[in-house]
Amino acid sequence: MENMDHKRKIWYIAAGVAALLLLIVAAAVAVNGSRKSKTENAPQEGEDSSDAESVVMTAMYIPITEESFLLVGQGDNDGTVFTATFPEELYDADGNKITLDRLERGNILRIYGNGIMLESYPGQYPGVDRVEVAEEGKPSDADQYQDIVDAFYQEPDPSEPPALNGEYTTDLAAVSTRISRGGYEWTWLDEDGATAGAVADSSHVLTWDEELLNPVRLKEAVDMTLSFSREPEEVTVVRWPADLRDTADAAGVQDSMPEGEAVKVETVEGKPVIPGVEAGYVYLVTGIFENGRAEYGFLTTE
Repeated sequence: MENMDHKRKIWYIAAGVAALLLLIVAAAVAVNGSRKSKTENAPQEGEDSSDAESVVMTAMYIPITEESFLLVGQGDNDGTVFTATFPEELYDADGNKITLDRLERGNILRIYGNGIMLESYPGQYPGVDRVEVAEEGKPSDADQYQDIVDAFYQEPDPSEPPALNGEYTTDLAAVSTRISRGGYEWTWLDEDGATAGAVADSSHVLTWDEELLNPVRLKEAVDMTLSFSREPEEVTVVRWPADLRDTADAAGVQDSMPEGEAVKVETVEGKPVIPGVEAGYVYLVTGIFENGRAEYGFLTTE
């Protein structure tokens, strides 16, 4: 009887040791799996740590001209048409850093950014942090989107001065708004190669009605990027308090208008930016181009 009790004690001890070993092994597997999961989700070598939490989009790259391109969303973003401001963090399919001119028609790109698309068509995506070539693709892969390209791109009329959009981001949205053009002086080459020119006079910006000024509604000051359809050589900005519109000379005689306040223009990523645009003003933007000059105006309200 005592021998049986002794054997039972040995069996219980062995079973307890075996159970303890199983628990240790299970815990080790769980820890290892957790480490593996964290490693798989961690930024790879050369990747900024912020990329791991970026919004990721997949899109096909379609060049339009030497200076412009379209992106067409794939997968979860299928059919989304947009352009983007690419950062220096641009990599090919092998992870080698490249420049924008190395991208080819039909490339499928993996785009990391803040996910905020400007409200325009095509959409504009300024908050891109990193771009990678996910698949090389073929140029012919982009043929299916030719109707989109044709709808978006039209050969610019050389006799028309550039258009202008104002782009800014608030806590609620990213916005792109049209800024109306006023007077201009413009030259171009006609079909025969001869120089042609046009001059369009405009009344003072304080006399423009709200339909022409296209009011920009602001709850707080914003930094506004000036996106011209043709790159300017120089940009100047002047503003006036909006209440001066009520007393402005309707005839628009320049000499009778009060002198405006010069506004500083900064350059950010190659584009002119007006810092601290705030409600309650009329802004006059003057662009100087290779082919002439043009004026643009907008009203800011709350």
